[in-house]
Amino acid sequence: MNKKGTINRDYIKSYSASYTNNILDTAFKEGPYLQGNALKKLCNPEQINYNLLKAIFLQWEAEVNKLQNPYFDHSAPAVQNALKTYMEVLSRHINLDKGSLRPLLQQAVEETLYQVFCPLYFFENFLWPPEIGSLMLDEITKLKRFVRINQAFLKELIAQWKEEDKTEIELSEYSSGLQRLSIQWDQKWEPTDDYETAFSKVVALHPQTIWKPEIEPRSEGAKQIPNNVNQQFTREVVSLNDTLQKEHITLADQLNKKVEHVDNIKRSLNINQKFRFVNELYGGNSNEFNQVLEKIDQCKNYGEAIKTLDDNSSLRSEWNMETPAVKELIDLVSKRFSESGPAFGEHPFSTK
Repeated sequence: MNKKGTINRDYIKSYSASYTNNILDTAFKEGPYLQGNALKKLCNPEQINYNLLKAIFLQWEAEVNKLQNPYFDHSAPAVQNALKTYMEVLSRHINLDKGSLRPLLQQAVEETLYQVFCPLYFFENFLWPPEIGSLMLDEITKLKRFVRINQAFLKELIAQWKEEDKTEIELSEYSSGLQRLSIQWDQKWEPTDDYETAFSKVVALHPQTIWKPEIEPRSEGAKQIPNNVNQQFTREVVSLNDTLQKEHITLADQLNKKVEHVDNIKRSLNINQKFRFVNELYGGNSNEFNQVLEKIDQCKNYGEAIKTLDDNSSLRSEWNMETPAVKELIDLVSKRFSESGPAFGEHPFSTK
């Protein structure tokens, strides 16, 4: 399942933010806190919930380790039993507010996307703490209970070290073990279709966007393809100007062309338009879309509105200026600022 190309981390991050916003808006409708039992059923795929609990567990374990004191025997059986009881009781009383849960959930969603669509990258980067040269095998093994996707891969990875009676694994050994096993495993990664469906029930997921294709060497004179929305905007200005010149449409023609004025974009939308924009450009996140429109309607001119649209749309890196939905939204912004903004056709797209 590890495709060729570069992982589109920007898309994964922006998708995870939109997914998290939608989940939290629903989860906190009935109160300001979520308990542990609710976290176990918060998302589908369930791997997100396991990654969330893993983050809480690791943070909690780090805090407990800070209690170590040279004046006391923390290895004494009575101390260990008391500590175990304390942790078991405390684990049944998890209580998180929306602000505390948001970063943990967003990270859990990102991690799950890597597990599903970039599994080798996940095992290379998410199970080994940064800046750690070696780990006890038990520390890797205890994380197995949080891994539900491609768990068989992790089991086999651990098994090869158990057979060698290893108790401590060096980072170099971990990396070489991963590479060795992944060569045999390439066709055995779990299929992704069911996960794609589960994610898309919350926010539309486009798996093809997770991987940036390998760039072919450009032949002389070939047109460079933009890789982000700002380059697309810049390209659109040039392309549009070229088109106007070819069609012999002068600036005076554009200024004299009657353009319908829109006083308020949000109020001007019909149901079909709103549905299309929310689903095609904002991943189903109507709250984000409405907030962006409110900010645009408060802008002083067209240039400021375009920058607001560019800066506040979490999935903007996925937009293609050639799609009808993007063109129609830009057209509406132009109509909103037709009196104080530039002539239609002279869009000062963001070049940040």
